Amino acid sequence: MTVRSAPSGRAALALRAVAIAAAAVASAAAVILVMAPASWIAAGVRATSRGTVTLGEPRGTAWNGSASVILGTGDGDDSARTSLPGSVSWQIDPWTLLTGTLRITFHDPSLLAMPLAVRVGALGGEADADRVRLPAAVLTGIGAPWNTIRPGGTLDLDWDTLRWRTGGAAMELRGQIRLTWEDASSTLTPVHPFGRYRLRIDGLYPGAQVRLATLSGPLLLSGSGTITTGGHVHFRGTARIRPGTDATVAAQLSGLVSLLGRRDRDGAILDLAI
Repeated sequence: MTVRSAPSGRAALALRAVAIAAAAVASAAAVILVMAPASWIAAGVRATSRGTVTLGEPRGTAWNGSASVILGTGDGDDSARTSLPGSVSWQIDPWTLLTGTLRITFHDPSLLAMPLAVRVGALGGEADADRVRLPAAVLTGIGAPWNTIRPGGTLDLDWDTLRWRTGGAAMELRGQIRLTWEDASSTLTPVHPFGRYRLRIDGLYPGAQVRLATLSGPLLLSGSGTITTGGHVHFRGTARIRPGTDATVAAQLSGLVSLLGRRDRDGAILDLAI
């Protein structure tokens, strides 16, 4: 029978040193994760959105931070960037990570009707119902034709609970989103406001249905389309002046109608494919 002796004093010291080093590395990693700067989140948002959304002047940590939100075209044209009012803050719940779920809550009293909770797991996630109110001028950050129209008024964006599922490179999104343009105006016409409009996005993405309707006003906008795989939008509609509108008002809106789409008799064809 072979009797194995206990580790020598030198071996024991080596094992102890390794254990201490491993504990130090683990502690350092934990500190790095806890103290990770908010700029890490900002870099991730910019990369994921391909530059269309930027978090300016991030403060705090990746777990509990805040920043301003800047919209852009993503093509590097800084002149088209638009800053949203206020500052958004976020908190990540570390305990939900133990269940394989990332739960992050956004706060911005100037934009959000209530704190927005988003949960993300390995196979998808969901965002609670909420409402955002924005100045319509933020649309100029998207690029043409909005940077020419220079819209005024406010945008009310609200949605039911949104759920998405991921699988490989594909993503499916289900829910309903409504965007209402209140007190619509433009620097291209003195008619203020010229209407009130609602855009609805329904169903399952890809293949979600898009519908535009006029709620009030002398400028009539309507149309429908779909959002297909890859986020490509195919939309066709019309812009025309409401019959019976005062002749002076109609003349003041005519130039704007021409810029909205291809001229067609007394209106214009809205044809969008991006």
